[in-house]
Amino acid sequence: MPRLFTKNNSFYFLIIVIISLLGCAKNEPLVPAEQEEGVLFFESFLFEQKNNPNLKSDAVFDIQANVLNGRLKHYYFNAIPTFTTNAQSVEINEVQQVSGSSSVDFRNGVTYTLKSATGTSKNYTVSVVWDNKLPQVSITTDGRVGINSKTDFVPTQITIDGQSKYNDFTGRAQIRGRGNTTWTFPKKSYKFKLDEDAEILGLKAEKDWVLLANFLDGTHLLNAVGMKIGQLLNMPYTNTIIPVEVTLNGEFLGTFMLTEQIEVKKNRVNVGKDGLLLNLDTNFDEPYQFQSASYRLPVTIKYPKEIDANKKTEIKQEFEALEALIADASFPNNDYLDYLDATSVAQYLIAYMLTGNEEINHPKSTYIHKTNTGKYTMGPIWDFDWAFAFEGSFEHFSSFNRPLFWNPPVAKGTKFFFRLLEDPAMKSVLKTEWATFQTNQLPELLTYIDEYAFIIRGARTRDFGKWAQGKNNYDVEVANLKNWLSNRGRWMNGVIGDL
Repeated sequence: MPRLFTKNNSFYFLIIVIISLLGCAKNEPLVPAEQEEGVLFFESFLFEQKNNPNLKSDAVFDIQANVLNGRLKHYYFNAIPTFTTNAQSVEINEVQQVSGSSSVDFRNGVTYTLKSATGTSKNYTVSVVWDNKLPQVSITTDGRVGINSKTDFVPTQITIDGQSKYNDFTGRAQIRGRGNTTWTFPKKSYKFKLDEDAEILGLKAEKDWVLLANFLDGTHLLNAVGMKIGQLLNMPYTNTIIPVEVTLNGEFLGTFMLTEQIEVKKNRVNVGKDGLLLNLDTNFDEPYQFQSASYRLPVTIKYPKEIDANKKTEIKQEFEALEALIADASFPNNDYLDYLDATSVAQYLIAYMLTGNEEINHPKSTYIHKTNTGKYTMGPIWDFDWAFAFEGSFEHFSSFNRPLFWNPPVAKGTKFFFRLLEDPAMKSVLKTEWATFQTNQLPELLTYIDEYAFIIRGARTRDFGKWAQGKNNYDVEVANLKNWLSNRGRWMNGVIGDL
């Protein structure tokens, strides 16, 4: 056989091959290791503003090795990611994820698993740097004077940074202190009246707003939980709670709850021009008030705002006509429910029983409203500072099985509301409302607590640094609240079932 290459020819051939390969390597880009055939990878990962409308712009994550790194506000722990990948499927805990469609809770560690058609897989963990600031409410009084009165308003400038979740706001207002016992605490609550109606943090436009300090509540959750119960029960005119951080004349005051002032307005307690708003409250310190005849209830007329002696007498007589039916020996067989909304009473009792809000016994902050031609209707609910077993014990969550009503029923509120539960029809409505709430809404309430606690976590830490209220371990406090409510619910099953 003839030899095709001599020894020298073979050497030259090898040199030519090497040069050719080097030329190819120079002209053609190297394929990144992660994109080599058979290697799974994310090409991109982001939260698009079009799929997450609360975001002001797209939030793009940086992909390093097998970690997705991004920044996010606590508000947006639920988000819909958009991603591109060479994987056949993308999963979280074996649940398939669809780009631009699947919503993910990023509060805890999230791991994405990429899977190929041949069964290979690769994990990517999500690392989020959280921004936990709440909306920032800056109050600057004219001359930087202090707010030292519950009656005298101080002119002020209100500036609110909505932290991209809400619209920012700047406007003129008048501000004063508010509250009864709470006004004596170091951290005080405030009421401010805008010069003009305005929407604040997504709440409907009005002038009057409240900043609740929650000094007794180390969790900074309790009034929000109370209002959420009212909303889940579909109780009309229940307030909305927005957690904020407040600075007064340059001094950081901590975490507050911004909410609506309870008043008769189109966007508040909308009972109409000829409607009525009453408050049963033992403080009894306002101009238009009376003590009712049968139960000696302290009734304050919150609306109408300006009345003469004849109008006051008319309102008093109308309320006492209902009260007399409840107190009469013929009760409950005297058509008193033609004048009182039974469902509102049942829902009110559920809200107060579940939270252990014993203010109803005094009574304090117990509102009743009606339209000109409608029935007396309980609500809006208000003030859960002394609820959750705090009354008498001065410690939240100390006992879950304390009765709502005091025994013996000597207090004015106790006598009135306990009397209503002597009616079989009222008991029936209460049992039905509670059964529905426990099955359908109580789990949602517990989820709400987790979400709200996560949103305010950083602000609560800053508040603790200012006032040292509550326990250092916030997770323990949140768990105590949830456990207390769960135990309270089971206890209510027996109490309501035995009515």
